[in-house]
Amino acid sequence: MAKDIEIEFFSSGFEQILTSGGTMAAVQSVAYEIRDRANANNGRGGSGFYSGARIGRAFGCNRALGFVYTSDEKSAIAEAEDKALSGAVM
Repeated sequence: MAKDIEIEFFSSGFEQILTSGGTMAAVQSVAYEIRDRANANNGRGGSGFYSGARIGRAFGCNRALGFVYTSDEKSAIAEAEDKALSGAVM
């Protein structure tokens, strides 16, 4: 059974690392790689997977967040039936 664990960081230095330009660039780079693999996995045509990164509030502190999403029906079906996006996350 899964347990909820809450971690609270008391170091402002840790938050500075999570919001730094270097961390943002690394997160964005990985999001782009996942997006590219998802589009390559999309055998239904098109390149409907997109990605981005931003600084956002998560897990109790501001941090770099990466995301990959679909914006068209073909890509949504490719994920639902073929796991085009899920399979791209390694």
